[in-house]
Amino acid sequence: TYSKEQVAELERTLPDKETLEWLKRNDYYLVAGSPREMSLLDVRELERSYFYSKEGGWYANETEAFARNEKVTCRWYMLRKGIVSNSTSKTWGEQEKLLSDLEMAPTAVEKIWGMTCYKVVRNVYLLGSLYARTSSVDWLGDHVCVRSFGGDGLRVSGWYDGRRYGGVGVSSSRKAL
Repeated sequence: TYSKEQVAELERTLPDKETLEWLKRNDYYLVAGSPREMSLLDVRELERSYFYSKEGGWYANETEAFARNEKVTCRWYMLRKGIVSNSTSKTWGEQEKLLSDLEMAPTAVEKIWGMTCYKVVRNVYLLGSLYARTSSVDWLGDHVCVRSFGGDGLRVSGWYDGRRYGGVGVSSSRKAL
């Protein structure tokens, strides 16, 4: 539940009409963040059935700081529904260059928060069989990828940044103005 102050802040910071139209044209969606700071592991606790790894899993290891330290907060998130066009079969460096000046790669928890909210509200699974690279990095320094719920749950994986995979694209979020 959002506090009165949080609701007021969300109302004050709601993107303008021009930004909302840009989001729609570019296949993005707008979602409010969590009323309390939440890590990836915290988000998983809200609805374990949405995740492939219902508990434990590689990202629950102490070495995977991104799953504990990166947080989703109470603010607006502008997230692409799919992946950036023509971003599969490219290395992380090549994918990063495809992001416009208005875009950046979201963290894994931001992407997962958005995907789970979208599922709850619209009953739609985003991404399909594709993995979307995020800005989060695993203990090896490679970018973390997220894949749709599918039949077995939302998957979180690590992919070597220097390799090209046909099923791995890059995720994007709109930068706040």
